[in-house]
Amino acid sequence: MTDFKPQDLPAEITPDVVQQKFQLLNLKEIGLQDSDFNEVMNAHKELAEMSHNVVAEYGKNIATKTSTYTDELLNLVQNKELDSTGQKLNQVVQVAQQLNSSSILNKKKSSGFLGGLISKMKGAKQNFNQHFNSTKEQIDVLVKEIETSQLGLKTRVETLDKMFQGVQDEYKQLGIYIAAGKLKEQEIQQQIAALSSQTQDQPTVQKVYDLNHLANHLEKRVSDLQVLQQSAMQTLPMIRIIQSNNLMLVDKFYAIKNITLPAWKNQISLAISLNEQKNSVQLANSIDDATNDLLRRNADLLHQNSVATAKANQRSVIDIETLEHVQNTLIKTVNDVIQVQKEGMQKRAEATTRLRALQENLNHLVIESSRSEVNPS
Repeated sequence: MTDFKPQDLPAEITPDVVQQKFQLLNLKEIGLQDSDFNEVMNAHKELAEMSHNVVAEYGKNIATKTSTYTDELLNLVQNKELDSTGQKLNQVVQVAQQLNSSSILNKKKSSGFLGGLISKMKGAKQNFNQHFNSTKEQIDVLVKEIETSQLGLKTRVETLDKMFQGVQDEYKQLGIYIAAGKLKEQEIQQQIAALSSQTQDQPTVQKVYDLNHLANHLEKRVSDLQVLQQSAMQTLPMIRIIQSNNLMLVDKFYAIKNITLPAWKNQISLAISLNEQKNSVQLANSIDDATNDLLRRNADLLHQNSVATAKANQRSVIDIETLEHVQNTLIKTVNDVIQVQKEGMQKRAEATTRLRALQENLNHLVIESSRSEVNPS
């Protein structure tokens, strides 16, 4: 196809006219101001020598950069270090929750009666101290690992700031190329109108056709750039959200390290003393409770055994309820089998009728198709 040169454009398209048309564009919608006119004209120069290759390459570099930022953003979202930090925070919580005085200090009674109670009191504090020290070591290791991850998170916040600025720049550049493209569209339409008013000889008609084709191609390219600009706009809040999530994760870690863990340690220390007091007070009551419990359980067991023996002696070999259940189940089985057979016969009959209808419809379609081929309209 023909390449159209600036001298082919109407003479009335002067820089002042172009600037007026620029100001009539919806600049706010594409993120531009009147002061961006010179940059738009620089982009406009890329369309000076119009051809399909020029249109296809128009704004390509900006589109590539926007795609790169999107890929980089996706990599940050999927970054394993973020997931690892979250998992380690959960591990800190899980390990610290093991410092539960009710599960550590309240051990089950041993088979020895008084020996178990006394052993419980003597060994409770020692057992807890060992568990506490082991848990503290685990938490200290996890905290050190998370501190390393926090440095990476802080660095990513700065990287995201640079990315945010970069996407903003790309958003504006896309707006500049969109504006330049729209101005070029108007010029081509004016060129088409000028040629259409001339004598319609074959070369003129061909030029009009080629210009229309180029105009459609350019309109599609500008539309693609607008889509990319909208995508860049959506990327900006995504970057801020990720930054906010990173900062919240960092803050949460510091809260756990500086507030939660010390509070747990203090409360567990208090729990040791309180639990020792509770065990001392409950020792005598535990002995009495165990004695009463033994007597009650023996009496209950005697009652259960006596009643169960009497019932077993009076029971028939086969219960009448069992015979009734067997009889009813047999009758239901026969009736259900007969019903299933009836339903099967009915469904097969219905299927035969529907198959016959499908065959008739297919035959009718084949006949109609044959007639259409014989007598085309």
